[in-house]
Amino acid sequence: MSRIAGMVAKRLLMAVFILSFTALIVFLGTEVLPGDVLTATIPADELQFYSQEQLDRMRRDLGLDRPVPGRFLEVWYNLFTFDFGSTIIMREPVLGRILHPMINSAILAAMALVVMLALVITLGVLSSMKPGGRLDNAISGSTLFAYSMPDFVVSNVFVIIFAVWLGIVPAVIIAPTNASKLTMLVAAILPVLALCVSGAAYQYRLLRAGLIEALNSDYVERARLAGIPAWRISIRHALPSALIPMLNGTAYFVASLLSGSIIVEAVFKYPGIGTELLRALAQREIPTIQAIAFIAALAVVMANLLADLAIIALDPRVRTSSKYG
Repeated sequence: MSRIAGMVAKRLLMAVFILSFTALIVFLGTEVLPGDVLTATIPADELQFYSQEQLDRMRRDLGLDRPVPGRFLEVWYNLFTFDFGSTIIMREPVLGRILHPMINSAILAAMALVVMLALVITLGVLSSMKPGGRLDNAISGSTLFAYSMPDFVVSNVFVIIFAVWLGIVPAVIIAPTNASKLTMLVAAILPVLALCVSGAAYQYRLLRAGLIEALNSDYVERARLAGIPAWRISIRHALPSALIPMLNGTAYFVASLLSGSIIVEAVFKYPGIGTELLRALAQREIPTIQAIAFIAALAVVMANLLADLAIIALDPRVRTSSKYG
């Protein structure tokens, strides 16, 4: 028990380090950008009417003239206490600004994760019934092609097929940020499918490799000799063992959802956190950018932590291996 607690403690310390490093990178990234929030939000034809004294006073009121180390320490503390502050120009709470987009993106990510797992498990079991057969080769070839397709290409292809050619869905999503959850669930169908294409292909290859390895094991061979049907062997005996190597891949898929959702949301005009991040970048709303980046990093860290804990709980070899201690 103490060994497991040590593993968890190490991963928690690593999570704190990763989040702190992410906060530093985002802070420095916004610092080195040319100009500042004033030059980004005030139109150029109006900016010329402000004197340097007025601009300096406005920067001082916004706290932009303070030393960099002091501002970073304040940002670091506020992020870890989930005090994201207010937007620079409108002075509205950052959390209130990003709450609905964050919920919408969470709905999109949760649906994508569920659809991906269901699709991957179904295809993996089907292909494992007869490895090397026609169905297995067809699925493997299709997933290899799908894995090589970037998210923006898949999204635009889906728009052309389902919106332009077939006319089943609108080309862009016309829904407010604070729309009902049912509305967002319906609106997220096509973006979810676009997010799942490359992720499902990668997860399928991991699961297929695990299933084939499990199906060649001694205990599965004994199950075959006992007369157990092939589909039952794949689902009940091989699948639980094959899912363990896929857990880290699932955490990777969650991380890729964060980057992929920005592209997919931009293509479909989905009112999620990716759209809000692009708006904040355009307006140099630094507190909003820092909050979104920190929450995204936290989601990735938590996904990897849960995957590690699941592997520790399910695989006794990990608990007894010295390299995991």
